[in-house]
Amino acid sequence: MLSFLKCGANNLHLSRISAVAAILASMMLPMSAQSANAETDKLVITGFQAPPYLYSGEDGQASGLLVDLLQSASETSGVGVEFAVTNWPRAQLATQQGRADLIFPVVHTTEREEWLVYPHKPIVQFEMAIFARKDSGLAFTGNATDLHGLTIGKIAKGRMHPNFRALEESGKARIEQRDTVVQLLMATHHGRIDAFVAPRIMTLWTADRIGMTTVSPFEDPVGVANIYLAFSKKSSKRLQWDRLRQNLPSLNSKIDLFLASLLQ
Repeated sequence: MLSFLKCGANNLHLSRISAVAAILASMMLPMSAQSANAETDKLVITGFQAPPYLYSGEDGQASGLLVDLLQSASETSGVGVEFAVTNWPRAQLATQQGRADLIFPVVHTTEREEWLVYPHKPIVQFEMAIFARKDSGLAFTGNATDLHGLTIGKIAKGRMHPNFRALEESGKARIEQRDTVVQLLMATHHGRIDAFVAPRIMTLWTADRIGMTTVSPFEDPVGVANIYLAFSKKSSKRLQWDRLRQNLPSLNSKIDLFLASLLQ
């Protein structure tokens, strides 16, 4: 019995040592990862899946309009770039810790100014559009009152434009959430919801990929959001970022080419 107690005490002691070691390791990992990032001159750009701007291709490599734009600027400026496409929590944490130098897409908030440096101008604007079946008979002129009495879908946990949030808070429309744009498109196609709100370009890209032709956006958006490629305050590569962005145009030219490709 005594040997059992001694063994139990020893195991408890070892467990406590292991737990402390694990905590210390978790505290050290972000710092070592930050140091590893600082040792390379390449700018690390992170973000979540936001096609056609940024997404993982079939080969697992980063693709999209932003990738093409930054790679072109990289060749002109001589500043190397690499990409890490992940989910929002991981992208945010990596940028906060300095393991990533830049993050996209982000809107400006006062809270994020604690760990991000925003450029003076957004790199692009997201039009938050209302999508409905082409044969729905609905009309939308940019005024949220046009949506009163309807069932409107939105991305679950997505940050909505203030104009749409006002509609939600008014209770004048029934709001249903879906996890993906594909689910919103399918729900609208099958008549389960009357319409939905989503970024215009991202949704057009998705609809094209799945061959959805029955749903389209109204011309007038419910709102427009400024979207930034923002710089981490933990990054030590400010000179590289300044050099790269001198050769970085707006994404609008790439968007025009993308929209033209949909008409072919």
